[in-house]
Amino acid sequence: GKWKAPMIDNPDFKDDPYIYAFDSLKYIGIELWQVKSGTLFDNFLITDDPELAKTFADETWGKHKDAEKAAFDEAEKKKEEEEAAKAGEDDDDLDDEDAEDEDKADEKADSDAEDGKDSDDEKHDEL
Repeated sequence: GKWKAPMIDNPDFKDDPYIYAFDSLKYIGIELWQVKSGTLFDNFLITDDPELAKTFADETWGKHKDAEKAAFDEAEKKKEEEEAAKAGEDDDDLDDEDAEDEDKADEKADSDAEDGKDSDDEKHDEL
């Protein structure tokens, strides 16, 4: 049949319904894995009273969440604009380099044609 753990008498056992209650909790630990960095945590409240938690959240976080969200959105928009401007500058640099590379390739092709050499496209046979 199904195995059951044997119950062994323990004369020293005393049931404590408040074994996990702490009168003065000073520290908490959080292990968090996240994909995107930049998450901030503050103002932890540890309670078993949902109403107290809701009231506390409304009085603290609730008052500032809209302003914090607006500031975050503005910072993100500024960051995106700076990245777009930088990418535009980089693209301009690349365009200049690409044009120089194309000019050199054209000059080489012209010089090869004068020498009677085939162009790069004609050198390779397709399999």
